[in-house]
Amino acid sequence: MSQGVHLGGEGGLGHVEPMQGWARGERFSHRGDGPDSPGWTDEQKERAERMRQELRDLSAALVDHPYWATVAREDVVAARMLLKKQTRPAEVTPDAA
Repeated sequence: MSQGVHLGGEGGLGHVEPMQGWARGERFSHRGDGPDSPGWTDEQKERAERMRQELRDLSAALVDHPYWATVAREDVVAARMLLKKQTRPAEVTPDAA
């Protein structure tokens, strides 16, 4: 069963707090009733914050890496998009299966 969640805190990502459920039509839900959500446990909140901090640290390391100073300014966006594309998992096509 899925649970409704409310992203509270600053910027909408601080903490997931308990949220009262709703009945079909109350919030224009196309999925019907939404059950009460107990919110996240302290462990889940801490894990999410650690993961966000790791993402911020890795993002800063990537953006500030000395390599980007060697790329022509007009080519930086294309080079970053290529890096992003190359690091994604390969797509599986029906022909490859």
